[in-house]
Amino acid sequence: MEYRSVLWQPRPAPIGETVVSDRVRADLHLDRIIAAVAGDLDPYRLTEWLRRPLCDLDAVRYRQEVFTDLAAPQACRVFDEFAVALWRMRDLTALSTGHRHPRQRARRLLDAAAEYVSAVTRLHDELTGLPLTSRALTGWRAYVAELTAGAAFTRLATDVRAAESALREVRFAVRILDRTVEVGTYGGEPDYADTIANLFRRFGSGEPAPRSAPDRSEPDPFEMQMLDRVAELFPAPFRLLDRFAREHAEFADPGVAVFDREIHFYLRYLAVAERVTGDGRALTLPEVTAEFDRPTATAAFDMTLALKHVAERKPLVCNDVRLDDTERILVVTGPNSGGKTTFARTVGQLVYLAALGCPVPAAHARLPLPDRICTHFERADAADDRTGRLLRELTAVRDTLAVATSRSVILLNESFASTTTADGLRIGGEVLDRIAALGAITVFVTFFEGLATGPARVGLVAAVASGDPARRTYRLHRRPADSRAHAATLADRYGLTYEAVTARIAG
Repeated sequence: MEYRSVLWQPRPAPIGETVVSDRVRADLHLDRIIAAVAGDLDPYRLTEWLRRPLCDLDAVRYRQEVFTDLAAPQACRVFDEFAVALWRMRDLTALSTGHRHPRQRARRLLDAAAEYVSAVTRLHDELTGLPLTSRALTGWRAYVAELTAGAAFTRLATDVRAAESALREVRFAVRILDRTVEVGTYGGEPDYADTIANLFRRFGSGEPAPRSAPDRSEPDPFEMQMLDRVAELFPAPFRLLDRFAREHAEFADPGVAVFDREIHFYLRYLAVAERVTGDGRALTLPEVTAEFDRPTATAAFDMTLALKHVAERKPLVCNDVRLDDTERILVVTGPNSGGKTTFARTVGQLVYLAALGCPVPAAHARLPLPDRICTHFERADAADDRTGRLLRELTAVRDTLAVATSRSVILLNESFASTTTADGLRIGGEVLDRIAALGAITVFVTFFEGLATGPARVGLVAAVASGDPARRTYRLHRRPADSRAHAATLADRYGLTYEAVTARIAG
């Protein structure tokens, strides 16, 4: 039976992918999420897959089905234990290739094969009792059933048992006379190691710990000579070991190796998801649609911010995302440091992670599957940039509008803030009119409150605490912007109203 990927749905043609640039990943802090999932050394090369969001609805659902199966604790435990066992197998295999002594290499190879046989056999037994429903994992269960019943695996398991059983029967004695060491067959001589342990037991606390051979990557020359002498005394078991090493040098099934890498896409993502949930935060599998109408997300949050806040034990505020009927553009306004940029970043993360087929940081979500994600986040001026910030912004937005379609998601953060209010309103209004005609879903974070009204637009305002306008709540509300009321409250609080100022001047 040919192995069928649990990550990529089998298709005669390549699966479409959402266009996302490195700049977009940086703007949305997606590179930080990818690094958290892949790990510092990325041993399973997950970064490659995490940078490839899909633009195919059925391919996304193929992965969502796997996440649904793994939501059951028992299923997740079974696959996690299998992944750990294969990690031990690979570690033993690596030790085998690093040994100079051929018999030591053969023994490590036997240990690795024994770990592999045990892991696959145990997985097969446990999969039979799991209520799997995903196309990917039910296909994998059928693959494992055929693998374990096949002649190659049966022979490998038989040879592992035979070699291990023969080596367990090897018992030898070591005699040390002055500077001479003799290795011979065991004839029932007393074990002085046990005698010494029993002698010193009275000075300890309880029974001595079981003795075990030191687990070094390479035996020293003296141990190698002893091993050769033991092999001369017991030729049959070591012939069996040598034959095993020759016949099973590549014992692992290629499909198992591929599955081991692919299942970590799910297991490692779920491990990161577990870190950021709690305190009102949840991750959910979104309803992903081909339609771009009425996208929603409740109790959504920035996943990278959650990773940081969890590490620092700080609370994190969640917000809702909603566009109704003909609405396509969220215009986010409000005071500085009120959570506006974080909100825009959250929307981008929701759409990107949904396109990967992964759970998203929200309690509930209905999200579109875009053909591309475009961003333009404010950046500081560079000393060697002679074009000017406004021209750079206009060029970037022009390029975005040239490639965006009605199936794109656009995130603009404080664009055109470098110009005057009149010019910012005029330029921003024309850009939003173009986007409205295009039909792309857009989040526009801006200080220009006049942009919140217009075709396909809805206003979202970053709120402040009631009675304390200097304290940000980081919650965003759907309502018309009214910075004048906010400014008047601040002026009154700090004695900066017209009446207060003129009274001080007159006095």
